[in-house]
Amino acid sequence: MNASNQSGASAERGADERLTEKQARDRLWFTVHSWLGLKLSLLMSFILATGTIAVFSYEIDWLLNPEMRATERVAGNGVAWGAAFDNMRREYPEYRPLNLARFQDNWFALQMLARSPGGELVRVWFNPADGAALGMTSFFNMQRLFRELHRHLMLPLHIGIPLVTVLAFPLLISLIAGFVVYKKFWRGLFKWPRFGRKPRIWNGDLHRLLGLWGSWFIALIAITSLWYLVEELGGRAPSLPAAAGEMADRDAALPQQLDGAAIDLALQNARRELPGLEPGRILFPGNAGAPLTIHGELSAMLVRPRANGVHIDPASGDVLGSYRGEELDSHTRISEASDPLHFGYFGGVWSKLLWFILGLMMTAMSVTGVWINAARLKRSWLVAATFSPADFRRSA
Repeated sequence: MNASNQSGASAERGADERLTEKQARDRLWFTVHSWLGLKLSLLMSFILATGTIAVFSYEIDWLLNPEMRATERVAGNGVAWGAAFDNMRREYPEYRPLNLARFQDNWFALQMLARSPGGELVRVWFNPADGAALGMTSFFNMQRLFRELHRHLMLPLHIGIPLVTVLAFPLLISLIAGFVVYKKFWRGLFKWPRFGRKPRIWNGDLHRLLGLWGSWFIALIAITSLWYLVEELGGRAPSLPAAAGEMADRDAALPQQLDGAAIDLALQNARRELPGLEPGRILFPGNAGAPLTIHGELSAMLVRPRANGVHIDPASGDVLGSYRGEELDSHTRISEASDPLHFGYFGGVWSKLLWFILGLMMTAMSVTGVWINAARLKRSWLVAATFSPADFRRSA
């Protein structure tokens, strides 16, 4: 009988020890989750908020600058690329064209990125239907503002990018800790916050609900951020394929015979080289030995438009080589997928809208997490303030 009792007591002690260890482990994860959220709250909230706004930063510029608005929507072969180039040469003869690009949505004008005689970068806008010049704006705009704030906090790139992207580690750790602490989390997927209770309670409910529904998005943002860190630390993908053919000799980056008709011929040859290509950007050569390159959308999924390209001899219009997104190596495909996944523009305005909403959710999670921890700290301070020396002696 004594042996049986001792065995039972030993089993109970073992269970208690296991429970204590489990409670200690959960407490550790909870402390990590709270500490990361509190210590990094301001920086994390700022980066999340600027990244969320950056999703629609081009659209903000479109609202602020009438020069960016197309007067008529056109698609495919209806875009007046050549006429826009001719009008650029006519209206701004002293400016050097760098690239001519079309935005994903057809209510945007064509954008010519150019350099002024004084070396300033500017954006010149043209109507896609007829190539008519619509005006000029500064290179630095709302898109650049939020892009640079979010990407590197306007610090030097070699400092700002690692500083921002390294936050992916605490973001992932905090995500994992949240699931460890929140037992049977699936039960909370449809548990509405108790807004009728104290702010600390409904903030906690809201924080958990947003975290559950946005967990996959948090993981995606963290993983793509880690990839940006890898690239910054030397893991960049190889350069995209270069021109393979020989170019005709020329003395200048842009030959004299390069006009709108030559641009349209180059586009025609590019479409013949890559059937189905939807041109999105024309890169003009920067020196006499460089080709004219046409990028655009084709059949590859989750890649930047530059993943499909055709190199053209700007003097003759001949094709010098091409590449498709499907033909790129795995390293490059991962690199090309990072931006569409991080900023959500792979599906046009609807995917960007979803990413914007999810970005707001992440920002709200950061803010509510700070609120929860601030309320917890305030409560502990109040307890400490009412803890008298006599209480201390009794507790000792």
